[in-house]
Amino acid sequence: MQRLMTSTGIAVEGIGRFCGDAGKIGRDEIHMAYSVLFPDRARPPQSGRSAEPEYFGDLNLDQVVRPILTSYPEFKLDEFFYTPLDDAGTIRYRQDVLRDLEGGTLRDLFTDFSKTVFELDAFMARTRKLLSSENGCRNNYLTKGRMFNSAVRYCSAVSDLAEALANREIRSEGLQGIRDYLRDYRGTEEYAGLQAHAERLREEFSTVHYCMLIRYGTIRVRKYEGQSDLSADIRDLFARFRQGDVKDYRHKLTEEPRAEHVEAGVLKLVAECYPDVFSDLDAFCAAYPHFVDPTAARFAREIQFYLSWLAYIGPLREKGLPFCLPAVAPDAEQLYGRGFFDLALAASMGPGRSPVTNDFALDRPERILVVTGPNQGGKTTYARAFGQIHYLASLGLSVPGREASLLLFDRIYTHFEREEDLSTLNGKLQDDLERLHRILGRATSRSVLVINEIFSSTTLSDAVLLGGYMMDSIAKIGCPAVCVTFLSEIAAHGEETVSMMSTVEEDDPAVRTFRIVRKPPDGLAYALHIASRYRLTYRQLSARLQNRTQ
Repeated sequence: MQRLMTSTGIAVEGIGRFCGDAGKIGRDEIHMAYSVLFPDRARPPQSGRSAEPEYFGDLNLDQVVRPILTSYPEFKLDEFFYTPLDDAGTIRYRQDVLRDLEGGTLRDLFTDFSKTVFELDAFMARTRKLLSSENGCRNNYLTKGRMFNSAVRYCSAVSDLAEALANREIRSEGLQGIRDYLRDYRGTEEYAGLQAHAERLREEFSTVHYCMLIRYGTIRVRKYEGQSDLSADIRDLFARFRQGDVKDYRHKLTEEPRAEHVEAGVLKLVAECYPDVFSDLDAFCAAYPHFVDPTAARFAREIQFYLSWLAYIGPLREKGLPFCLPAVAPDAEQLYGRGFFDLALAASMGPGRSPVTNDFALDRPERILVVTGPNQGGKTTYARAFGQIHYLASLGLSVPGREASLLLFDRIYTHFEREEDLSTLNGKLQDDLERLHRILGRATSRSVLVINEIFSSTTLSDAVLLGGYMMDSIAKIGCPAVCVTFLSEIAAHGEETVSMMSTVEEDDPAVRTFRIVRKPPDGLAYALHIASRYRLTYRQLSARLQNRTQ
């Protein structure tokens, strides 16, 4: 049996990469001169944290961020999503990038480039280990051919993106930087040499034709000498017996070889027939073992911070939920959010369902939102959303809401109900007070506090007394805070306090609207309305029992 092949078996595809102006600064400096996340090019940022902040669970931010991280595990985005910024300039830098990426076309360009370059960078890390191996079964022309394929794809991706960005209007400094970076890199000797060598090798491989004779488990390879293509003759022979359309039983083979040692052996025999071409492949692999520029790989990872966020909020926007880029300042006199909502709750809702949006506004000296009202009315959700938008704003991301002006905080502190720690023998109230004492001792005027249903384990009179002390401390610190409470007495504590109430339907107080509005607490016992609706009040139960005994 004779089999004819018209190529080397080394697939040729396309891709690219980028760098900077090698004529002006050194190569090592070029590699660290650009970041799409940080504007300070002279000083690379330190690595961020890799673990969730302690308040993530209380604010349900873990339910927002974890799905993103698990959807893009290869990019290791943890440190970007877990590290809030303390610089307003860097936040504006990121917000400008997001504005540019709102357009679908530009986003698609970067998505393709990012995935390709990051994939090739990881592939080359594995390939370099194979090429440095003394094991001939791993360091062979099959491995070198894959490296060559990757380099061709790499060059194609760089060139394609550079040309696509050349005449496109880009307003953000971050994306203007990558456009200029690509333009300059394509003019460097390093990139030009890589691209020229790859093109020359492609031309050389196009001249490689060989035949294989497979018989009794033995493969012989020789140059193609004009033999006829027997597969075409076989197709022509059986075509005369065809009767209409029939089921296709052919099986499509994958690109990856199933018997690598066989393909590697065949390529070794082909190399003996074309020593000059394969010597050039050897030279190519020796000259460009690190062809993926470090800055290209860095950009490919960093841009996914924005792209993954836009992909996450995309379905929510399609539902009609608003997102905005807020004003953020460390000394903001006015804080407000219009149309904001709990992002974790919104993402968990099924098709056709959306959360109720709410507002807040704090004008100095106002700094504390005290939220009261009936149970299950959305108070805790409101408080969580307040903390969420401040955190997301500190990352430079778009936040839920139509418009917002937020504090650039130094820390977020939360106090949510915890199970009693029996090991301390303190009791729940003492544990709550100790936690609150630590928070108030560390908080500054630039901190954000979210306190939910505190002092529920003591008497009403003690809770009112302790709540007054807590409000005095928060007012003295001067930081923005949300306090969800059943204590209507502290909702009018002082000029720093704004009373917010969760509302119910006017016609049916048992139905929650989940709207939180600015109004004094009314002190109504909404539980009585619910009990009445289900005929569970004292009077209704007494009447039913009396009827049964008669």
